[in-house]
Amino acid sequence: MFKHPFAIAVRGSLALCTLLEVVPAIAATDEGTEQDHLVILELGASGEREISEHTSHIGPAVGLEIEPIENWLEIELGASTNSSQGARNWEIEMPFKKPFRLSSTIEVMPGLGPTWTHTTQSGAQSSTWGAAAVIDLFVWRTKRLGWFLEPSYGIALGNGNKKSVGLTGGIFFAVP
Repeated sequence: MFKHPFAIAVRGSLALCTLLEVVPAIAATDEGTEQDHLVILELGASGEREISEHTSHIGPAVGLEIEPIENWLEIELGASTNSSQGARNWEIEMPFKKPFRLSSTIEVMPGLGPTWTHTTQSGAQSSTWGAAAVIDLFVWRTKRLGWFLEPSYGIALGNGNKKSVGLTGGIFFAVP
């Protein structure tokens, strides 16, 4: 049906979210209870579409998230890797996000932050800085487990100021 890598990543993320939605919760989250965690570990997949080059790629993604100012600031350190045009690419991002808790189980967090990309592609600058805008959606299934989707828009400040859109999704674990 959809053979495009970005479409595969979107379908995979939606399938994972559907699976997590139908799996019964291991332990219910109490209404009105604050989440008592220090760090959140995110594991998933990332799909990205280079707007200017019309190329797409998918790969694994991992992230750590902390909330230094409760209900006001969350900082995420995320990393992903993929293969594109015969080269290996690594990206690290650090968006600063404002959490909005819509209920005891749903959070939305818009944010902005710097990115750093490294590529082994010949003829391209090997390391590039950039910026990304993200909107993170967290759905808590239990007090320590849930799933997330994070659409993003990024720009690289080198290699022709490439622009891209992406979607990262997966599961997360709260570490006390």
